Amino acid sequence: MDQNSLIQLYLDGNTSEAEVIELDRLLASDPNFRREFRFQAEIDTNLREASLDLAQPNNQILPVNENREGKVQIGWRWTLASLVAIAAMVMVMIVYSYQPKAEPTIAKITGLSGPLEWTGNGGRVVHNLTIGSELSGGTIDGLSPDSWFELEFNDGSTVMISGNSMLTFSDRNQKVLYLKSGNISANVSPQPEDSPMIIHTRSAMLTVLGTRFEVEAGLSSTALSVSEGEVRLKRLSDGQSVNVPSKHRVVATAGEQMLKERMPDYVHSWKSQLQNGPTNTYGKWSPTTEKQSASLKAIPYVSKDRALTLYLLGMPVSRADHSPVILKPRSQFTVRGRLDSKAAIYIGVQVAHPNGEFAGKYLAKSAIKIDGGQDFEAVYQLSDFSLDPSVSHMKDVLSEKPDELVLTCIWCFTNTGGPTGLGVTEIELIPPSLQTPSSLSK
Repeated sequence: MDQNSLIQLYLDGNTSEAEVIELDRLLASDPNFRREFRFQAEIDTNLREASLDLAQPNNQILPVNENREGKVQIGWRWTLASLVAIAAMVMVMIVYSYQPKAEPTIAKITGLSGPLEWTGNGGRVVHNLTIGSELSGGTIDGLSPDSWFELEFNDGSTVMISGNSMLTFSDRNQKVLYLKSGNISANVSPQPEDSPMIIHTRSAMLTVLGTRFEVEAGLSSTALSVSEGEVRLKRLSDGQSVNVPSKHRVVATAGEQMLKERMPDYVHSWKSQLQNGPTNTYGKWSPTTEKQSASLKAIPYVSKDRALTLYLLGMPVSRADHSPVILKPRSQFTVRGRLDSKAAIYIGVQVAHPNGEFAGKYLAKSAIKIDGGQDFEAVYQLSDFSLDPSVSHMKDVLSEKPDELVLTCIWCFTNTGGPTGLGVTEIELIPPSLQTPSSLSK
């Protein structure tokens, strides 16, 4: 039975129980059917009312009878028509209740790169996000180490996530954000004192009136670094609070003292610490054993258009002392690990400006293919890095090289169309001052 016939049967009062069930299913799942039902129900109701009006002499709408006791009785034909009309109107109201309410847009996308997923508008999932798209709130999820997303609220406040981060955002007269994992940096315009921006993590709540800051959310801790202004942090485990001023940072961990520390000076060297666990890494992590060091193994990563499958691993760049890592010209990366089959190994980095704003992604490739079935050590000169193709649309505003920028994330991958067994045990950034004479001459 076609859908129009089903609607007409219902309006005529001739549907079976099975047909009513099918009608309910279509109303709940098919927006085109809801629109058609509403249209036909409104026409049917208007026609019934008009026919009743025309059928009454002297414009008497209700056929009235008077019984022996003088009581007024409404004719049975009107009662039946009324029931049908009322039923139709009730269904129209139900249809309207199924329609999703349009949510006002609260922000727009001002920058993005890498695989991202936005969930909003009643659970709608979108992967093909574009710069300039307006959003009404929801959850943005970075799906790989090279993911990056910048959002600008209507008042000019901006927030940015990078890497494997997940952020839920809303603004119903007050901006409320939930950083479920990963990190964000933000530049917040002055907010009303009675409606500050609120940021929730698993372990803390931050109150922001207007400032620049960065937040890193782990499973059991929250690290806050403030560049400008002041942010109030409340630890959820015990309710203890601390105001963090400009150029200071604090780490909130249950059971440990929250100490405000002045943000450390920049450094120019870094070494991964995979033995400490897979914090915000991308790949299959293995712990240290008697026979091998801790490692991170590449896993499949499918491109947005599903035309390319890479085997990729990645990790955020951080130090135990939380010092920002600045890339100096002529620095080099050394990657150590194991490869099962011969392949070229690519290395990519993401960088930021000192204030936390995104500054680009850059890519380099090993000069020769590395033999498989053995451990390897590959060296990459910073001068070999160029803009990653994923940010080519921003080449006019990004530097050609990542020199003098803050290193935030690093990843490695092979591009052979299949698995190569790529596993990394250590990645090290070595500045010119710590390199051997032979490496400086390259």
